[in-house]
Amino acid sequence: MSFARPDLLWLALALPAVVAAGVYGYVRRRRRVARLLGEAHLVRRLGAGDLARFPTHRLVLVALAALSLGIAAAGPQWGFRTVETRTRSRDLVLALDVSKSMLAEDVTPDRLERERLFARRLFRELGGDRIGLVAFAGRAYVLSPLTVDHGALQLYLDALDPEIVSQGGSSLAAALSQATDLVRGEPEAPRTDRAIILVTDGEALEDEGAVIEAAQRAAAAGVVVHTVGIGTAEGAPVPETDPVTQRIQGYKRDPTTGEIVVSRRNDALLARVARETGGRYIRLDRAGATDALVAALSGMDRTEATGGRRVEPRERFAWFVAAALALLALDAVLERRHGAARREHRAAAAELQEA
Repeated sequence: MSFARPDLLWLALALPAVVAAGVYGYVRRRRRVARLLGEAHLVRRLGAGDLARFPTHRLVLVALAALSLGIAAAGPQWGFRTVETRTRSRDLVLALDVSKSMLAEDVTPDRLERERLFARRLFRELGGDRIGLVAFAGRAYVLSPLTVDHGALQLYLDALDPEIVSQGGSSLAAALSQATDLVRGEPEAPRTDRAIILVTDGEALEDEGAVIEAAQRAAAAGVVVHTVGIGTAEGAPVPETDPVTQRIQGYKRDPTTGEIVVSRRNDALLARVARETGGRYIRLDRAGATDALVAALSGMDRTEATGGRRVEPRERFAWFVAAALALLALDAVLERRHGAARREHRAAAAELQEA
């Protein structure tokens, strides 16, 4: 047996002690009254002889009832039950760019770390919402399905690295398609509780038409895409790091010209993707960017969904409350019988006196 409120177990000792003190004080007052009435043998003849008797049965019953109530207050538990939870939430997919351009240091400390900080803040602000994770570079991968377990999502964030995606580059179309399929689920009537949050520098190696087509597919499925631009318009070179030490060994160069590649944030493309789906484009380097996104998401509807099953201990306090009530009822019945017996004794004594 366990207790939901073990800090209240002291009541199981305190309540019987209080009851015992109360009964003892009650008996002392009765005995004092009996002495004031006169001689003991006269009091017994008058039918009030039990005033000096100690009510042991009553003390036991009431003390046990108090003990039961004290245990009930501590929330006794034993056994387990499976509970299916229902929640009201929004369905969101966070699509995170993990291409090598996210290692650029035009924001402090670099784009990838800034992306992690943004995602963690978003998890704190969206507690209770179901969130899925998609990581993408040249291809897109589902890291986590929709879940309310944001603690597990934090673990995926810690593991974000360009090496987790085998294909280099940056495919926004693949990210949007994968995220749309994840957040949409089974085809059904359009809903207003689903959205994609695309966090990227906006550099796409594919044709921009493919990106817009993927955005239009999301819009047709009733999914809003909010885009979050990370980096700067001026850009920064993409570092090449040692896979073991993670130290910068140089910078990525164009294989044709040999010049250092500079990665720049593509505001125009990201703004158009958001516009095509009815979402908002937010630049992460601006103050209040996360607050602006949360405000945009707050306008979405919440729908009821199954939050999953959990095993929890069974509450058993009702048994102890019932036991306390039964003991008090038994005490009342016995007291009524004793009262009836006293009345009969007094009536018999009165008849003897008249005779």
